[in-house]
Amino acid sequence: MLFTRRFWLILFFLLSLCLLSLQTGTAQPAPAIALLEPGEGSEVTSPIGITAQIYPGGDRLVRITLIDQQNNVLSRKLLRINSFEDTPLQFQTDLSFGIPKENSPALLTLAIQDEYHRSQSLRSVTLTLQSAGQAAIQSSISENDWLTITQPIPMQVISGGSFLVSGRISPLNNNPVMFELMTESGNIVGTSQLDIPTPGGTFDFEIILSYDFITRERDVRMVIRQRSDTFAADAILDSLPIILMP
Repeated sequence: MLFTRRFWLILFFLLSLCLLSLQTGTAQPAPAIALLEPGEGSEVTSPIGITAQIYPGGDRLVRITLIDQQNNVLSRKLLRINSFEDTPLQFQTDLSFGIPKENSPALLTLAIQDEYHRSQSLRSVTLTLQSAGQAAIQSSISENDWLTITQPIPMQVISGGSFLVSGRISPLNNNPVMFELMTESGNIVGTSQLDIPTPGGTFDFEIILSYDFITRERDVRMVIRQRSDTFAADAILDSLPIILMP
């Protein structure tokens, strides 16, 4: 009788764990950068108050850049942060600027790099810079789901010269999305582009990404990025570490 009771208790416990697993599911990882303020389309005066949530990159630096439509750097800042890579940091700073006229469009970017100084993640917002007046800060729009890579998975070992990349994407504009394979030394050994049929929509994709002949195992970062439609710079970027074999 005691054995039977224990059996049913154990069975009930195991079934409960299975049901809990089915209910919770698997969450997507949080983006490495979430730019909280200012939001897209904000009108700002100097200095710009910046708030973000960041998972630090391997080199522990945050790169903040403000450019105009002629790709001139109006202001930049390089900050070292002290936090573990798997712990998000609530990040706040300000960025001063000067412009020769009353107002000017600009692109503000926040970027992090890995331990080999390869691009790891980037977020941006388009702003209107004002030399004077009242700031008008817009609410930020979450971009958590702009890109989901289902294949390959992080640190997957790949060989044979080419592989399938699949996932789901919500592009920012109609510029093609670029896929690049960057080695530890910064060399690009493979590239492909995903054409955007309908900007503003969300769709599943599959592309083949080929890489050049290599003679040994390489630590490679697959960088996925899309250019701004009004500035000569990347508007958004994420990446995935993989291992390439000959």
